Amino acid sequence: MAVMNEIHSRHFSRRTLLGGAGFLALASAFPISKSLLSDANAASGKYVEPKRILSSGGALKLTLEAAPAMVPFNTSKRWALLYNKQLPAPTLVAKPGDTLKITVKNSTGFMTNLHTHGLHVSPLGKSDNPFIAIANGKSFDYEIKIPKNHTGGTYWYHPHHHMMVAEQVNAGLAGTIIIEDTSDSLAHYKASSDRVIQFSDPKIGTDSSVLNATMMDSMHGRSGQYLLINGAINPTITSKSGQVERWRLVNTCVSRYVTFSVDNADLIVLATDAGRLETPLKTTSMTMTPGQRYEVVIAARKSGALVVRDGQKAIATLSTSALDTSAFLAKSADAIPVLRAPSKSRTLKIVGAGMMQGMSGMGNGGGHEMAFTFDGQAFDPTSVNQRVKFGTVEDWGITNESSMDHPFHIHAWNFQIVDRGDGKALPGWRDTVNVPTGMSVRIRIDFADFKGKTVYHCHILDHEDNGLMGIVEVA
Repeated sequence: MAVMNEIHSRHFSRRTLLGGAGFLALASAFPISKSLLSDANAASGKYVEPKRILSSGGALKLTLEAAPAMVPFNTSKRWALLYNKQLPAPTLVAKPGDTLKITVKNSTGFMTNLHTHGLHVSPLGKSDNPFIAIANGKSFDYEIKIPKNHTGGTYWYHPHHHMMVAEQVNAGLAGTIIIEDTSDSLAHYKASSDRVIQFSDPKIGTDSSVLNATMMDSMHGRSGQYLLINGAINPTITSKSGQVERWRLVNTCVSRYVTFSVDNADLIVLATDAGRLETPLKTTSMTMTPGQRYEVVIAARKSGALVVRDGQKAIATLSTSALDTSAFLAKSADAIPVLRAPSKSRTLKIVGAGMMQGMSGMGNGGGHEMAFTFDGQAFDPTSVNQRVKFGTVEDWGITNESSMDHPFHIHAWNFQIVDRGDGKALPGWRDTVNVPTGMSVRIRIDFADFKGKTVYHCHILDHEDNGLMGIVEVA
């Protein structure tokens, strides 16, 4: 199978963004109170696999307490917000037809809530409802019913209380969700490592001041000095003898695009954001926007210690063997349906609104900040921006007239990319897509199965908090 190479992609820096150039990260097939945490084991250099919590009898029952903690970092400690005092947060493993019964206990000192990113579930009531607000010291019982026909794949969860999303995710409130499908029962899948690789880049400090955003953060999204894997700096990951490495990549960074590769290895891509591909594809690297996920097999071309990279920067070491991975290139998932022709098309424009005065909750309490908007309208929780007829298929054309790239994300309904910006489609189900500066991307959405009101937004989460978000209502 031919190797799928990236086009026009380059590792970007804040200098590039400040210069207003942005960058194009579309691939030909794939873009890529203080308390001591006594049980933390994510010290620098040690790879830690998240604890898995499995559904049973059709339900996954769990309490997630969000609270501050001090976690090991290098030779010292850093301040973080964690779920259940665990770094990384627990991975939730369920099946189509299950119900997630999650009690969120808020001990953060702030408002919070829960979003199950990428799941095709109801946005109403006690389900994946972004308008729920859980006050500090309170709890909320979520009941999220996963449809029986839900696609298997890798999803994630994080807070989504408007104007506090970026700071809480950056501080550590993020975990992975796995929906198992028939592929997971195949012998070569069961024999593989099936690792969760969760990327994050928290701000480092010893108190809650790490939550503060600078003007630069508000303009371009906050990011930390280090790209961590499951909370660790540059960990060493060691394969079991004869075991193929299968990784679920989850980019939980607030603004960082991760360009993932492994030296002397190909990547067999099994799944995109919202489900597995009928036919896996091979590439050598991929760029992941904030929020995106991929499931890949590391097809090592030589045995030994292989460097894992973000662009040119080493972020981990994989000690593994060159093994036969050809079984993973066979068709292993149901065909992805071709959505019927859209009954309606609409356009959204991402524009820069210039310097805005006194936006509460931004920066260090307000002031002059850069804001981006859809069609010049900042987010208004009382206003519906897009009204959609239930059961229809629509094309959404998203044009980026601002000076930097933006990853577009919509809740509840996944989509197919029918035009990545140059007239070509991208394979697989998605819930997040990069919209390069000066270009347009067209996505096709089937507004099926659920009615209700939810949001779409930029997944550079500071941009979302500062107004680059809208409300869609399906009725």
